[in-house]
Amino acid sequence: MAHVGQEIENPVTGERIVFRITAADSGGDLLELDDFYTREGHRSVEHVHPGMEERFEVISGRVAFLVAGERQEVGPGEVVVVPPGTPHVAWNATTAPAHLRLQFRPALRWEDFVERLFALAAEGRTNELGVPEPALLMDLLQEFSAELAPAL
Repeated sequence: MAHVGQEIENPVTGERIVFRITAADSGGDLLELDDFYTREGHRSVEHVHPGMEERFEVISGRVAFLVAGERQEVGPGEVVVVPPGTPHVAWNATTAPAHLRLQFRPALRWEDFVERLFALAAEGRTNELGVPEPALLMDLLQEFSAELAPAL
């Protein structure tokens, strides 16, 4: 279970997360974390959050987004909000690291998912993009179906 101040890192992608507000702290209403894209071109895989809104605030660096097919690039102080069920992907738009503050409403079990995902990467059970082996991915998508689904 995540706790405030806990830091986790994905050794495959270089992504680093620091938990600021956990589901337990907010009664399940909010998960807030700082997300650091430490590598040029770091990119998530396009996905949807069926039961959660995701809010990105860029603290430093530049981040590009593709949200519902529309591309935008944002910098410090700018915010991108992705409604539940909306296909999206985010990536580091420059060679410099990027720092984002993310909020998920409601929190659901996103912190459990990301801890599991980063642990699989540490075990060498993901590809170079940080995506788990197919059988593990199917298990995760089933277990965390309210939190994550592939973009169609």
